[in-house]
Amino acid sequence: MIKNKRKSLRRQLRYTAWLVLEGDRLHDCVLSDASDTGARLEVEDSKTVPDTFMLLLAGNGAAQRTCRVVWRKPQQVGVKFERRLAQHDQATLVPVIDADDNVRLEPAETARRGL
Repeated sequence: MIKNKRKSLRRQLRYTAWLVLEGDRLHDCVLSDASDTGARLEVEDSKTVPDTFMLLLAGNGAAQRTCRVVWRKPQQVGVKFERRLAQHDQATLVPVIDADDNVRLEPAETARRGL
């Protein structure tokens, strides 16, 4: 029997989230289980996921976690949550879709003005 070495209880779920990639581009993923300290993410190709990245848990950017990859499988990554952003920083970024259907983050003020 495999011994569970996790420090925090994991909760099974299926929740859409977004990875913030280079150039503030967003890439969708599925959060398949999570705890207070980390999560398992289902992705198309784990090789394209950087070693550290921001994970958006809400489409408006209000819930974010800085993540560090601790293991990889072909279509999954295990991440450790590094830290939370300050409340002010969380509220200032908004996902925006451009004319080419690319999703990126922009400051809330710029997104509201459509710049």
